[in-house]
Amino acid sequence: KTLYMTHLAPIIGPVCEHMKIRLEKSWEPILKGARSRPLSTGDCDAAAAVAQRRGDEWWAEYYARSGLFVGDLDAETSEAAVEKARIEVTRTFSDVIQTALALKGDWALTLANLAREEQAQKQKHTGKGAKGPPNRFTEGLINADGTPKSKNQAAIDARKLARISAMCNFLFLEHEQTAGFLTLTLIQCLEYPDAYTCRRVTKICHRCLETVAWHPRYTELLGSQMFSVAVKNVVVEPKWMVGIEWDMINVVRDIYCRLVCGQIVQPGGQGAGLQQPTASSNPLTYEQAKTADRPLQGGGILTTPSPLPQNVLLSLPGISPQMIEQLNRNLKRKRASKDQKDFIKDFLRIAADNYSIAQPEPVGIDSMDRATKKESLLHSTEVNEITDPITPNRSRHKKSSRKSKNKNKVANQPTGLTAFHLS
Repeated sequence: KTLYMTHLAPIIGPVCEHMKIRLEKSWEPILKGARSRPLSTGDCDAAAAVAQRRGDEWWAEYYARSGLFVGDLDAETSEAAVEKARIEVTRTFSDVIQTALALKGDWALTLANLAREEQAQKQKHTGKGAKGPPNRFTEGLINADGTPKSKNQAAIDARKLARISAMCNFLFLEHEQTAGFLTLTLIQCLEYPDAYTCRRVTKICHRCLETVAWHPRYTELLGSQMFSVAVKNVVVEPKWMVGIEWDMINVVRDIYCRLVCGQIVQPGGQGAGLQQPTASSNPLTYEQAKTADRPLQGGGILTTPSPLPQNVLLSLPGISPQMIEQLNRNLKRKRASKDQKDFIKDFLRIAADNYSIAQPEPVGIDSMDRATKKESLLHSTEVNEITDPITPNRSRHKKSSRKSKNKNKVANQPTGLTAFHLS
């Protein structure tokens, strides 16, 4: 930990600043609906003239074409090469940050082992543990991925856990240049039309919230910028968002619960919201969670509720202050993960309906076009479609319909001796 600031900060800080500018300029043509054409043989003289002026114009054009020179390659293949390079750089960045924050790789396996051990302890105390003779599975001799544990696995995992916590604090709290540009880059990545990157960045956003949601200096970044991008993705319903709507709604829930409702959730935005009591000195504030300095155990909350997320919701079409107050009551009344995400989904559907009326857009086949009603999660009506794939709880409608069918089946069957036949 002591070497992070002296050895890692001089490298990671400029890299994060570079990646923010590079990804922003690379995706700018796509977000603005323009076409990015790589440098060809006929464009070399013009590009050299721009480079001689040594301004930002050169870097903007260079990153927009992903730094490629294609010579006399045909236009279709050239644009495909630029698109491939742009996506690969973005996905590699998200994978690297995931690995650094123990969301994938060897460090993630350590957290998986810890979660499995905690689950086993809970089952043991409740009497629901595994039955039968002891084996390598029940005695904890294998990792969560099925590989055998080493002889000193416990000491290795303890060392890794300390490094994970130290790395989270370093990236988001200790070095200002790294923290600022990394957080801004994550917010940008949420709106890049690539489902692979967006799904992984949502996981990184949860780890960011677990680490810094309690810090007042992050309130504007999280409560205004990150929250507005996440809400916009759900309300506008672009085609590239189809299939990852629940991930984005979960980010909205995590931000809103921590910054407005005084609730912490389990790592990754999972589990029910744990409501913090109001402070005795000021009933308008909350007591800080005991896990505020431990992001791997849920992190903390903003003790003084911020109006920024509510202002973002109030700016949506068709949303009134009374509706926001009702949403706050619902989120505090029912804190289960599925219930809270359903409340947010129903709330944002009203804004999406009013947005589609105010700004009608043709439904096309491009990834930036609006999804159809059949593709849209907000407007799905069938039970199978509205069931959250992340939450293992099954739909209540499905259960009730199955119960009613069983009741009718039992009612129509003969009872007593009339149900007995020899043949």
